[in-house]
Amino acid sequence: MEEKARVLIVEDEGIIAMNLKRKLEKLGAVVTSVVPSSEEAILKAETDKPDIILMDIVIQGDMDGIDTAAEITKRADIPIIFMTAYADEKLLERAKITEPYGYIVKPSNDKEIHIALKMAIYKHKMEKYRKSAEYKDMLLKEIHHRVKNNFQIVTSLLSLQSESITDETLRNVFIDSYNRIRTMSMIHTKLYKSADLSTFDFAEYVQELCAELVNSYEIHSNTPVIKLDVNVKKVDISIAIPCGLIINELISNSMKYAFTGGTQGTIFVGFNEDGNGNYVLITGDNGVGIPEGFDLSKARSLGMQLVHDLVKRKLKGTIEIDTSSGTTYRMVFKKTVIEGA
Repeated sequence: MEEKARVLIVEDEGIIAMNLKRKLEKLGAVVTSVVPSSEEAILKAETDKPDIILMDIVIQGDMDGIDTAAEITKRADIPIIFMTAYADEKLLERAKITEPYGYIVKPSNDKEIHIALKMAIYKHKMEKYRKSAEYKDMLLKEIHHRVKNNFQIVTSLLSLQSESITDETLRNVFIDSYNRIRTMSMIHTKLYKSADLSTFDFAEYVQELCAELVNSYEIHSNTPVIKLDVNVKKVDISIAIPCGLIINELISNSMKYAFTGGTQGTIFVGFNEDGNGNYVLITGDNGVGIPEGFDLSKARSLGMQLVHDLVKRKLKGTIEIDTSSGTTYRMVFKKTVIEGA
């Protein structure tokens, strides 16, 4: 065997146990103990801490091998292979409940024993790996990667379709959909590259998102200046996604409606903490401003409805609109989001 596996043998037939011990040692294994009864098997499993147990189904003691295996499994994470001289269906059905790592039918040759041990140890290692934080991180990373790729396929299709559209209003609808999906795609790209798969560099994300949004709208002779004030670097994904979508909608609104006559304006985004356990997201522009008395809760456009619902329902926050100089949206919400909200 490639590694010296430490094996506990539970077998009440002395000659069979001795023969099995010699075969295992010949294969390079270390036999920690050879015991004939259920009581001794449970005791040696705890004291020897073997890598694997070869358990005869018929043994001495108050319990048979199946019940003994079930008891050992409750106390320790040790893989068990059953040994049996006959294949009784009812017995095998009982044995399945303990989820053994294999079966060896007696008498068995060296090759059969070698394969059974090797496969059982490998299976056990893989099960432990799947339960580990490393595996979960790898799996989560792969999920983010796949989600990002799927988003990119959708955005590519939208982009290709929009190129054939001549109607400006309809084309803008495609651009809005493209930007919303890309906003979420960028987050999964960041998470895939991040060491911590629940948070990422939010300041960098906002900077890239704003640049992408401005470039997506070719409607101004003078591109607006983007000013950022983002001092919170690490943000949980439950906060990042709604905030990214809010920024996307409000900047898109500014690009489409805030600046008229080819004038160059300023779009600003701020994301900071207020010292009271809240995040403060500020987004706005110095453009023409929205109509006086504008009620966000009664907005008819999908984008403004989305902003209202994300702030009020998802983030459980408040939103204030200042139209004294252009338009400024100030949103305040807690740093944690209630799951399922």
